[in-house]
Amino acid sequence: MLTLKSITLHAWQTECLRRWSENGFRGIAGAATGAGKTILALAAVCRLSAQFPDVALKVKIIVPKIFLANQWRDDIQRILGIGRGDVGLYHGTLKEKSDKQFMVYVLNTARWCAARHIMRDARAGNSVFLICDECHHFGSPENARVFDFLPHIPPERYFALGLSATPRGERFEEVLVPSVGKEIYRYALEDASRDRVTSDYAVFSIAVYFSPDEEEKYLEYTEKIRKLKKTLRRAYPSLFDADGRMVIQKLSVLAKRRDDIGKTARLLWVLYLRRKETVHAAGARLTCGAELTRLLMPDRRIILFTERIETAEKLFGLLQKNYPGKICKYHSGMPPQAKRRSLESYRQGEKTAIVCCRALDEGLNVPETDAGVIISMSGSPRQRVQRIGRVVRRGGGVGPKQIYYLHIPGTTESSAILPEGTGTTTRDLYYDARRNRFVHPGYDELAAQALAKLSASGASVPRIENAEKQFIRGSVRTDFLLSEKTCMDRIADAKPNERDYWIAMLLVIREKDD
Repeated sequence: MLTLKSITLHAWQTECLRRWSENGFRGIAGAATGAGKTILALAAVCRLSAQFPDVALKVKIIVPKIFLANQWRDDIQRILGIGRGDVGLYHGTLKEKSDKQFMVYVLNTARWCAARHIMRDARAGNSVFLICDECHHFGSPENARVFDFLPHIPPERYFALGLSATPRGERFEEVLVPSVGKEIYRYALEDASRDRVTSDYAVFSIAVYFSPDEEEKYLEYTEKIRKLKKTLRRAYPSLFDADGRMVIQKLSVLAKRRDDIGKTARLLWVLYLRRKETVHAAGARLTCGAELTRLLMPDRRIILFTERIETAEKLFGLLQKNYPGKICKYHSGMPPQAKRRSLESYRQGEKTAIVCCRALDEGLNVPETDAGVIISMSGSPRQRVQRIGRVVRRGGGVGPKQIYYLHIPGTTESSAILPEGTGTTTRDLYYDARRNRFVHPGYDELAAQALAKLSASGASVPRIENAEKQFIRGSVRTDFLLSEKTCMDRIADAKPNERDYWIAMLLVIREKDD
């Protein structure tokens, strides 16, 4: 019988397993990233092993990315004590024998072969446990082919579990619920934070601004969009009443027409894309991200998220120039071997920061990550949740995890990374590109008072200048909110190169507490 090795389940995992069992060993767990979905799934394997000790069970795990497949293989071996020979990988050019007890597939490959393998296992008298990781991907017509085996396998030999922080994706009710089961449990990010399943975290919303030329271009696109929308409203009064994604879908349908309406819809579509690109490509994002990285290093492990490969490459080049050998990158335009090297160097701590695009939005498990810098992102709520989840896993040791969200006020870009009602306090800063400085009004006032007192005390010019540098570092952190006692402990434990920083924070804390 399979058992978890030296792991105690959280209360949410125990309750979720109970509901899954009562639902016929099928269902979808909507749980926050970092809350322990992988452990939940492997505990479900153990539950089946105990419930049906005389049944030969084949476990099929399907994930959206290759690096996730590697993570699952390592976790199966470590958590269940399974030998390497009993865990197979199946993706791209790496297709190991598919008759192993545990098979981990990548979705792009699984859509063509997983159903066939499952039917073969069923014909051999085995039961099958299908685990769909990031299951919100499985509803599309192409990916739903994974479930083609369903009419050909006895229901009593089929068990399923879907995992996702945001499970309600495309064709959820139509495809996922009949194939995997209903959503049996919801455990949100605020629940995981409240229960201390994930790390404490602080969110910084940083306003950055267009250059004059960029702003002019954005306003030009906006005016053209306004006029085209007015034209389309005459024919379709309610066209723009839906949310942004629905509007784009409706426009894509109209754009296929071969008349004036179609021409207008196509032009509007192009203008939307160009305006969005102007927002994502704003130059201040790169200088802001680079300065933020400087202030966080060297005592923070950092993921920097972008939306475009071109932006990722520019940011990587900028950081690599300043911190040679400390930065790596990961995006879909890189060769597989280079991606593997980058990811491993970040996991092992050889690199301090990794610059990425959407490829790492889901599944990356590096608990030692201390900070996430979201240089740019889409408007998708799912992406927002996934990127936060990359950072808040328990691990590291420098206090609360930190999430920095860059946005341009006065544009279509949201000023908030989290929806209202999550209970998370967001600290608002803005980036002054001209001075290459961050402005944090409440903190800055305290720091100025502390600096004035230090100057009045007769401190030397070098000491005052050093203190000012440390105050600037503190403007993008939450250390000034610590108690005086905690800060004194940090001073006592600090390495020599960090002691001046904590002394500066003590001065700000005393101003705060006066």
